[in-house]
Amino acid sequence: MSRTTPVTIVVALALAVAGPVSARAACSAGPYTVEFVQYYSASYPLPPFDQRNETAESICDIEHSKSGQRICKIKLWGALYEPIVDPDQIFAQFPALIFNHGSGPVPDATFCEVGKYFAERGYIVLIPFRRGQGDPTPNDHLSSGTYAADVLDDFVNDPAHHNTTCTTKDCYTAELLRLQADEEVVFARDYLWFHARVKKDRNGDAVFAVGGNSWGGAVTVFFNRKDHRQRAVLAFSPASQYWEEVNFAYAAEGWILGTGLTSRRTLVGALLPAAIDATHPAFYLQAKWDYDTRATIDLAYAHAYGGDDPTHGHRFMASIFPYKKFVFENGEVDYQSAHTGFIRATEQWGPSALAFLKLYGVH
Repeated sequence: MSRTTPVTIVVALALAVAGPVSARAACSAGPYTVEFVQYYSASYPLPPFDQRNETAESICDIEHSKSGQRICKIKLWGALYEPIVDPDQIFAQFPALIFNHGSGPVPDATFCEVGKYFAERGYIVLIPFRRGQGDPTPNDHLSSGTYAADVLDDFVNDPAHHNTTCTTKDCYTAELLRLQADEEVVFARDYLWFHARVKKDRNGDAVFAVGGNSWGGAVTVFFNRKDHRQRAVLAFSPASQYWEEVNFAYAAEGWILGTGLTSRRTLVGALLPAAIDATHPAFYLQAKWDYDTRATIDLAYAHAYGGDDPTHGHRFMASIFPYKKFVFENGEVDYQSAHTGFIRATEQWGPSALAFLKLYGVH
């Protein structure tokens, strides 16, 4: 799924382009600032249309040169929260958190609550808008490319131009979220790496963690399968709507995935190996009445046994928090309200998340 090597590329890392902030990002007033920033920008030529690759090109807004050459234009936006400091602390630095929002084409106020909570406690928070997502009003803070759900629909209708071995939509969802982890979230990491106010350790490395909710939680698990110098991750309800019946057995020869999950060619089947391969400590957490709390249980289990020494597993935390049970008038449980509402309940999970980050040096 690698993109065609560009002949020329212009990349602008750490390009902060502040714009007027809508109510969607502003939250309420507090001891922090918030602005939209362009955290990545690039431009390069693409192959002819009959050689297109919708997977790799899904991050692009495609334009045409005068000669007819297809050009990929990438502009990725995000919301940046920073603590306000006194005039005599202008050189103060802060730990950073990248937080990956959920699947909606226009991220709702969820990320606002997360940014507000951590910024008020001395963190710089960047919420990167992934391809085709963002806030299109009032000043077009919409990231380039095609929204993942639309890419998936195109794959169902015309799979030939998608550079994937997947034959199902569920499998391809995993491919796209993994791609977003390796591109959008890595670009966000690079942006913060060179941000003057992000705290650096004695080696000059940025002190940061990564978190995410729902699809963003899945992206976070995929990101953590590689070492990007993150110190820890917070994975809220990773793809809990997609969870399947799965039974585990651990044998000397490795993992045996049981009933209902016979291969990696599902989203859940891709997330479990990513948790096994986790490079840094993770906190898996969700609400009691989310779609399926086995997302937390199984990923934590996979993470713990992912090391070479199963007697002393990899470092992790996991928690299923008590939360309100929402019920429709017909008596059926409203899992979606718990799934989307819990991330706003910062007073409930916040102290545990802060303690976890501080335990691993993100403070």
